[in-house]
Amino acid sequence: MAAFLLEASDVELWVTEDEVNGFLEDLRNRGVRVQEIERGSDRVLRIEGGQAVELVFRRRDGELRLVTRRVQFSQKSAAEAFRDFVVRHRGHATIKYYSKEVLVVQHVQYGEVVRITEISGNQRKVLLDKKGWDSAEKVIEALTRTDVEERIPALRAELDAALDELGEALRRSDAEAAERAKARLRVLRREMLLYEL
Repeated sequence: MAAFLLEASDVELWVTEDEVNGFLEDLRNRGVRVQEIERGSDRVLRIEGGQAVELVFRRRDGELRLVTRRVQFSQKSAAEAFRDFVVRHRGHATIKYYSKEVLVVQHVQYGEVVRITEISGNQRKVLLDKKGWDSAEKVIEALTRTDVEERIPALRAELDAALDELGEALRRSDAEAAERAKARLRVLRREMLLYEL
């Protein structure tokens, strides 16, 4: 297991002073200790806890540019707040985090996740790739589809049923049934990840 929960690299983000203040407030509301430092034209947020992280924002033309291009977070609440901040303010980044011993890599462009890849050992699975959306017709079709909204309640019911199956198999000490239930849960989890974006 890695020493960090989330790593963001190739970060490109332009924000206002108010947006940085909102991020600062969000961090503090999540219980993250953060210190503000002014260094010349730079506004620095030093996030305490575990491994300290410094986010350096440089003032330019009335805006702030995040000049820290690579950061690693060891604190879950700080990692989630940073990811939300990049997405909310239409930034770019490659975000990597561990989820149940699987490395998940998300490519964010203009605040939207355009590619998700799961890496486990030497296996690589692409869960989402929006780069193929090159025509306006495909984008309009994707935006007007309602099957996703109809699928989510059914997916939740399937997840509940699979969890019940797994619990029952574990109570009976039935290893084969437990493995089948786990395999079904993995498939449902991937589908849920796609719908949450």
